[in-house]
Amino acid sequence: MKSNTKEITADRSEKAGRLLWLTDTYGDHNGVSTVLKAILLEIRRRNLPVDLLVCSNTMQSEDHLIVVRPVTEFTLPLYRQQPFRIPNYLSVQRIFRRGNYNKIICSTEGPMGLAALWLKKVFPVEVFFYLHTDWLIFAKEVVSLEQTGLNRLQRILRIYYKRFGNVFVLNTDHQQWLTSKAMGFDPSRVFLTAHWADRIFSEPSEKRSQEILFDRLQFNKLKPVILYTGRISKEKGVLELPRITRMIRSVIPEIQMVIAGTGPAEEELKKAMPDALFLGWVGQKFLPALYQTADLLLLPSRFDTFSCVVLEALSCGLPVIAYNAKGPKDILENSVCGFLVDSGEEMAGKAIGYFLDPESWVKMKQAALQRAEAYQADKIMDRLLQDVGLMTEACTV
Repeated sequence: MKSNTKEITADRSEKAGRLLWLTDTYGDHNGVSTVLKAILLEIRRRNLPVDLLVCSNTMQSEDHLIVVRPVTEFTLPLYRQQPFRIPNYLSVQRIFRRGNYNKIICSTEGPMGLAALWLKKVFPVEVFFYLHTDWLIFAKEVVSLEQTGLNRLQRILRIYYKRFGNVFVLNTDHQQWLTSKAMGFDPSRVFLTAHWADRIFSEPSEKRSQEILFDRLQFNKLKPVILYTGRISKEKGVLELPRITRMIRSVIPEIQMVIAGTGPAEEELKKAMPDALFLGWVGQKFLPALYQTADLLLLPSRFDTFSCVVLEALSCGLPVIAYNAKGPKDILENSVCGFLVDSGEEMAGKAIGYFLDPESWVKMKQAALQRAEAYQADKIMDRLLQDVGLMTEACTV
């Protein structure tokens, strides 16, 4: 009897071993959590030899998801929205041994990162780190570290990441940074990967979802809409939005600004933009309708290592204007499906030019859809499995 694709993939991968994927965040409202949920869906869809291990007091173990209870839980003043949960490291060790794992990936630098390094010490296994966050930018923008402090932090990060030996990165800037003289990584141990947008973003929005969203928005559908969606925090550049919006409105006064998301800078941004519509946290069910309702997405962030928001928008045919930095510059094709800019003034100028040239909208929206098609879950996951040694190129289905 002929085996199906799912059975073939699982059988071939099992021969190469099993992978335990550790993370400090999964059920939280942040980009890393969103990405890991998409990865888990792909793991389940193909029954891959990969399990996620998380630490939580509220979640329950499921298929390919192992939940351990924290010994203690606390938050830090600089990052109150993300609790630190300390697992029982001996319990993690037992789970690893009983699961017959021989590969480890860790997605976060917190307690689970220490768990990964502990397992590396106890067992002769390969350990990979999946770099999601640019802590140097965070330290500069949020903590306001000066150059001396940033240099010290870079040395700490170099020591920490080198303990893993193998690192996945989401953009060519981080790839070049890790292999630079300052960080000293062997290029053969730095792997470039990517995310993908959930299938819900490439499918037509449910009519009911659109109706609920329109009722919630309460804006004039005949006027152009600019959207920002994501964490509302200083490092995301959201405090630039008031100035950028004013410049756009000086030429196109009917522009409507919509903000979707939550974060520590939310109240400050509301005071600076009293005319903007703040939606708060928007669940994935309604996000496609939101993207399809908007006319343009602005991303004033230099912090994003990839930017799922950009890919989600493109998947819905929504052009994007972003800074020419890290993740967005690897995704966006400048002047084709959006624009890459270097300043707030240029961001406003490109937005004005876009709205004054409605004939180009159809072409750019179509280009956005085509660009999103380059990021397919099966191809990205296969490449990752090859890089960790769980699937050879000949076994890719």
